[in-house]
Amino acid sequence: MTASPAPRVTIKDVAARAGVSKGAVSLAFNRKPGLSEATRDRIFTAARELGWEPNLTARSLSSSRVDVVGLAICRPARMLGLEPFYMDFVSGVESVLTEHSCSLLLRLVRSVEEEAGLQESWWRGRQIGGSILVDFRADDPRVAVVERLGMPAVAVGHPSLTGGLTSVWTDDATAVTEAVRYLAALGHRRIARVGGAASLGHTVMRTAAFDAAARRLGLAGARQVATDYSGEAGARATRSMLTAAPSDRPTAIVYDNDIMAVAG
Repeated sequence: MTASPAPRVTIKDVAARAGVSKGAVSLAFNRKPGLSEATRDRIFTAARELGWEPNLTARSLSSSRVDVVGLAICRPARMLGLEPFYMDFVSGVESVLTEHSCSLLLRLVRSVEEEAGLQESWWRGRQIGGSILVDFRADDPRVAVVERLGMPAVAVGHPSLTGGLTSVWTDDATAVTEAVRYLAALGHRRIARVGGAASLGHTVMRTAAFDAAARRLGLAGARQVATDYSGEAGARATRSMLTAAPSDRPTAIVYDNDIMAVAG
């Protein structure tokens, strides 16, 4: 004989185990005020004992909010799996979202224009409660779309690229400047940089900072080349530089990511 499936645990069962109302259970899991810490802990303990978790979709519909954050990345899937930066970045985002009982909706796209349409579709379809935007370009079309929709978003990019969106960023210009100054202090006069995609805003900033630092330090032999961030492109650029005439050959190379540095 086939065993009957165990009855599904409901919010009513959790409320009964904790000795509270269903409304109190809802307040606890939606992290809203109105409960003492002791009551909240009792509810969470009862839920764990019964193996019950709230239905995130149902919570989203009932509270007019979606506990999902969107992230679209315009990179080939094969590169994303090899890129240490994005693996660490996604892991960090997930760790914070998990603390707040939220999920990450990740999608790979082929262009920022495709992403702009995707963000609007996500928002209008109530699939996300907000987004994280990365890899900004000059005059990035996503800024206008997000502002028009009134969608909550955090932009990972320099404020000069992200319009009025809330942004977090690393100081790319200072990082490149310090790298060039350090190598020059070691005695290098022919310094090269293997950069990323020329269309990306942070690549533009790094390129300008490298040129400016080289001029200030009188490094006439400094040179740069743009790539697609792949190991193949990094190795190809390195090979080209190191097979040049001795007077043009760099004695030090700065790379824009780990993959190209290792391949180079």
